Formats: sequence, C-alpha cells, structure tokens
Amino acid sequence: MNRFSFPLHAFFLLSHEVLDSIASIAPLPQNHMSHLPKFTFLTIATAALIAGSALAISTPENLGQWEKPTKIGPDKECPGFLVNLGPTGARAILKESSFVVKYVFAKSPADGQLRIDDEITGANGKAFAQHTFGKFYGMEPGVGYEGPIMDMGNAIEDSEGKDGMLSLDIIRGGQPVKVEVKLEAIGRFSNTFPKGCPKSEKLTTRAMDYLLHRPEERCGIVHEKGLLGLAMLAQGKTKEAEALAMSWNKPPGEKEWTWYPSYQAIFLSEYFLQTADSRVLPTIEEDCKRLYLSQVIDPELYKDAMHGGKPQAKNFLKGGNGHGARIAGYGTMTISTLMAMLTWELAEDTGVKINDFNRDLAFDCIHTHTNKTGFMGYRHSTDAYTPVGRQGLCLIVHRLANRPDTSDYVARVTANLTASKTRLNDGHGDNALAWGWALLGVQLSGNEAATREVFDYNKAFLNMARTHDGAFVIQPGRNLAEKAYYMSPRIHPTAAMVLALGTEKGKLRIQGAKAKP
Repeated sequence: MNRFSFPLHAFFLLSHEVLDSIASIAPLPQNHMSHLPKFTFLTIATAALIAGSALAISTPENLGQWEKPTKIGPDKECPGFLVNLGPTGARAILKESSFVVKYVFAKSPADGQLRIDDEITGANGKAFAQHTFGKFYGMEPGVGYEGPIMDMGNAIEDSEGKDGMLSLDIIRGGQPVKVEVKLEAIGRFSNTFPKGCPKSEKLTTRAMDYLLHRPEERCGIVHEKGLLGLAMLAQGKTKEAEALAMSWNKPPGEKEWTWYPSYQAIFLSEYFLQTADSRVLPTIEEDCKRLYLSQVIDPELYKDAMHGGKPQAKNFLKGGNGHGARIAGYGTMTISTLMAMLTWELAEDTGVKINDFNRDLAFDCIHTHTNKTGFMGYRHSTDAYTPVGRQGLCLIVHRLANRPDTSDYVARVTANLTASKTRLNDGHGDNALAWGWALLGVQLSGNEAATREVFDYNKAFLNMARTHDGAFVIQPGRNLAEKAYYMSPRIHPTAAMVLALGTEKGKLRIQGAKAKP
C-alpha cells in the first residue's frame, strides 16, 4: 500500500489519542510507526496539554491552517486551508460575520471579479449572520455552520435556481462595493433531494467525471481508494472498477491497520456482487479473517494494557475492533468495529462463510456502548467527537444485516443522527468519513423525515463544498484532529458525495440496492 507521510511538525500539536486517530485514517504499517522515537510521543502529549482548547477552527486562527497549504491536487495552489466559497472558485478566511478572500482560481466564475483581501459581508442583498466559534465536543449537538457559511451557501442555491447571478456585498480598500459573480443556473435541489432531483443528478455526474479524469490527485490511502472504487461501481463504471480491483486484489500484510482489510473487502464485495468475478473471493475471505484478529474476545487479556503512559484496560471493549490487525494501542473504536461488521455482512452476500460468534460479539458491543439517546461515541456511549459518521455506518450495517428485534435501536440511532445534523463536517481525523457515511446511512434508516431534516439542514454546506470544476473539497471543521485536507482534499470527499447524492440510481448494497438472489 502507499504510505502517507504526515508532516512531523504537526505531530507536536496533538495528543497521543489524536495521533493514533490520524494514523488510523492515514494508515501506516505498524513497523513504520515504530521508527518514530519514543520521546516524540511524550512531546506530543505534553504539547497537547499546553495547547488546550486553542486548537481547531473553533478559533479564528484555525490551528494556523489558514496559512498552511496542502501538497495535493489543484488546492496546493491555495496559500492555506481556506473555506471554499462554493462554485465561485474563491477561497477565504472565515471571520465572525464575513469572509476575507485569499485565493481565486484562474478561469473560475470569481476570476476577475473578486480580489485578494476583499471582505465579503453579505450575498444577494442580505448581510451575513454571525458564526459561533467553538469545538462543541461531547454529546450535545451544539451549533453548526450558521453564519457566513450557511448564508453564502443559501445565496448560491437561490442564484443557481434563477439566472445564476450571485450578488456580493464587498468591503474593498475600506469602501463598500457590490460585485456580481455569474454562476451556472443549474437549478435548485428538489424538496426530495437527492432523489427526484435533477441538480443532484448533474452534480453526481460531474463529480464522477472529476474522479475519473484526475488520477494524479489520488494519494492511495485506503479510505480514499475504497470510496473511489465504490463510487465507480455505483455509477456503472465497471471497467474502471475492475482495473482498481485487480490492482488491489492482494490480502494486506499481517500488521496493516484495521482500515485496510475493511475498505478493501467492502469494495471487493460490492465489486463481486455486480460482476461475479470470483478472482477477488480469496482476498475477501482473507480480509474477514484479518478482522477477526483485531477483535477483542476476552478483555481480561488487556487488563495491563498501557498506551502513552496511561492505563487503557477500560478501553478494550469485548467484541470491539482495534486499530491494528493485532489489537494494540489504546483499545477498540466504534467506527473500526462497524467497518468490520459491514465487511462481514457484505462478504456473506458473496458466499464467504462468516463466523457468527465474532459477528454476534460485535453487535453486542455496539448495542451495549450506544447511549440510550442513540448517541455513539468514539468508543463508549459518552465519548466525545462527532457521532454522525458512526451513526450512518451503523444504520447501513443494520439495514444489511436485517437482524430481528433491532427496530427500536435503529430508531434511537436515527433520532440522534438527526439531532446531530449540525455536526456533519466535524469528523475526527477525516471529516469526509462523516459526510459519506452519515448521508448514506440516514437514507437507509427508513425514516423519510430524518432524511429530510439532515439533508435540508446541510443543503447550504453541500453547495459551499462544491468546487467550480465539479469536485467537492474538504472544508475546515471544528475538530482539533482534522487533517483530511492534507491527506485527500478532493478525491475522498468527491467519492463520498457521488455515493450520497447518487443513491436514486445507485447500484450498491450500501446505497440500498437489494442483493441478487
């Protein structure tokens, strides 16, 4: 697999738990991690304690990332991790009630209209409301992206639903001016979007075209590769999916992170279900076995577990899956457990025999450690960090498993996902994980009211995440460990949105397609 080189100076801002979270999203072989000196981990933990709550977009400084560019794709031209202003082609710093433009892509709608350091204070004649900075960790949803991001996204929706003309109120050189940016009049999202929605269909088609024609932007980390392959299959790009499947048709090494066999087997299983290509079955079967090895069967075996100088026994949950193929680090995680569960459900559809003992343990773990409200924490029912990606993944797993007597549980998870609709962009380590799994999962919940509430609230956010050339790009979020922009700024979120917006014609089990008899 391709290795991801994380900038070492960024490590010194993060705790040991954050470091492990990043490692799980940008998977490095464990032997690679062992090359880091031990004092690095102590320095990380110390620095995190000193930095405290100053980290993340919760503050106007955005962790210093306004001026820290990515090295991947066309976004490396931008001077830092800036807010994408939708299909205008402009990028900006977020202030409480305005945007300050810091980059404009050449040949984009904003090219020649907006200038560097223009301060945008309103759109289509309406002044922006105030954004509330803050992390909002924990079980309470907190505020979302109300303020300039939501107001600008709604203005884009209004303009695209008319003649495409977006009017912006600007402070330029200390003087108020009005600037008009001409967008394409592609229409509004329908009241039932993404289904029954021509705009969703157009955006999905363009996003798929972007994925197919920008191979140089693929960084090769497994979550990007897995969703890219799934997006190809969902849109009927079987030839392209076959090429990816054959290049990836080899079981992972025994020390690879849990994410590797999960994403690989999920993609290869969906590929087999569409093509009946039996060449991938041995790899799927081996992936399933690797995931058994990352599952805690007896927590007593970890009673003396330590990580980062802290006891970790309480975090090794029975039935849960950890980061690695052999359980290590600081215990099990909800999302890695759900990834293993989804792998086993899809693999069973291909004809691979799954051990019910392991599967039942995993379901018991997830059910036990979901809060009575339906909140799903990082590992425990009350852990911090945004829940929506885990909740969406949980709903997909339960839809595919169709286990008896889980309807009340599914209803609770759906209700809390709906209440947490404000946190779509707050994913821990990679917020595209939240985008993709939450928007897919709520559509499989069977609850139309919940689907509407989640999609309608985030309509403006989706408009803002769109680029002028058909992709979707990672937006700054509230989480202190958000590093997706530096791992896969466009390919991963674009693939996630192909899946989420393309469910009406989607061909995948994770999109609700029925298994073939």
